[in-house]
Amino acid sequence: MRGWDLSPDTRWRLYSATSRNEKAIHDLQAAETQYKIDAANEIKRDGSNSAAVTRLQSSNSPLDRVNAILAQANLPVSMLIEGGELRAKQSGSIYSFARMSDGERAALVFAAEVVAAPNGAIFVIDEPELHLHPSIVVPLLEALISERPECGFVVCTHELDLPSGSSSATLVLVRGSTWQGDAIATWEIDVLGDPGQIPEWLRVDLIGSRRKILFIEGTSTSLDQPLYALLFPSVSVRSRESCREVMRAVEGLRAAETFHRAQVFGLVDHDGMGAERVAELEANGIFPLPIFAVESLYYSADVLRVLADRQAQTLGLSVDQMIREATMAAITALKSRGVAEHLASRIAERQMRDQLLLAMPERQAMTEGTRSEIEITIASPYPAELDRINRMIDVEDVEAVVSRYPVRESGVLSSLARALHFNGRSDYERAALTMIGADVNLRTTLKNRLGNLTAQLA
Repeated sequence: MRGWDLSPDTRWRLYSATSRNEKAIHDLQAAETQYKIDAANEIKRDGSNSAAVTRLQSSNSPLDRVNAILAQANLPVSMLIEGGELRAKQSGSIYSFARMSDGERAALVFAAEVVAAPNGAIFVIDEPELHLHPSIVVPLLEALISERPECGFVVCTHELDLPSGSSSATLVLVRGSTWQGDAIATWEIDVLGDPGQIPEWLRVDLIGSRRKILFIEGTSTSLDQPLYALLFPSVSVRSRESCREVMRAVEGLRAAETFHRAQVFGLVDHDGMGAERVAELEANGIFPLPIFAVESLYYSADVLRVLADRQAQTLGLSVDQMIREATMAAITALKSRGVAEHLASRIAERQMRDQLLLAMPERQAMTEGTRSEIEITIASPYPAELDRINRMIDVEDVEAVVSRYPVRESGVLSSLARALHFNGRSDYERAALTMIGADVNLRTTLKNRLGNLTAQLA
């Protein structure tokens, strides 16, 4: 196969395509089996304290990683090994992977190849949108690149959402080529520094796969992107690094609605802003989270219980016991010196900033006034906010604290993850994405927590 890969004709002619796909599936099954055998041998040698036990519980086997990629790609199918064969599972039904749809099999082969590849491999993926719907191919490729950041990816595509999902990518716009005989002599290309430089004529010609675009705070590798892609699979989710950039993107596209076919919305962190500011932003299509930040969804009581149930089944423990231990671990972290004060001060700081902006006189009032000094008096909200969080801690209302305060600036999230027997936050959050992708009721519950935005994106 390697000899064929070196041929220029490989650009347009498939060599042994069926064998390649079968090899990818076989390699995945072999890697999964070997992973479990190695762990079993370690446990047999070292006993129940073996590191292999934790490794198995971390859901990081080759097949687990493939299933996580499929879930992030909005595919309602997962893979398992049953009776020594790789099989697919969907809606409770288990069947041969050969009966999967063409798109599902293509995504499976992509994921299997990427997971099994050696370090430093370079993948060339040609027009994946020909095999997969845009609502699948965009999050799929983002998941593949996130899975193997040390590898290189060359993606040839007409799907404009792909480059916008990777801020570190180099974009090459291929305008044409010149042939001499049976070979291409020259290429006409432009190297673009960022996705924003894609020519407008190209966007107008190709855009339209989805009408709704949601700009969110964060980067393509942050917690926000994969979660909102799962919650709103029919919406194009695009990341911006700050709240201000989200606002600019939404305002700019909404101001030019006659020139494109997109409905544009923004989602920003709440950061403790006041009700008047929230209403003002929503009127312009920008929706502050009703909760403090995206971590409030990942570590909500609903997600915690689903993951606790899964861990309890794996470890043979009581779900209620695990939830109780997680609650107490979070309360212990909140009672650490200075934590409650810091969280309360962060909310109070934002409230004071909003009050200050509202209290400032408008330009007309300043020009008509005769006083050279402007006095503004604002009562500090900090004492009331500190009292509020202390009352939450006293009644052990972890859900309320996680929803209202920037708990990522404390040890609360790590404490919750470890109390549920995960190695840390990254393992917990990866497992959360997998469960959210597999559980339609959980997705509905989380969407309902996003307030007015969910109705706009329906």
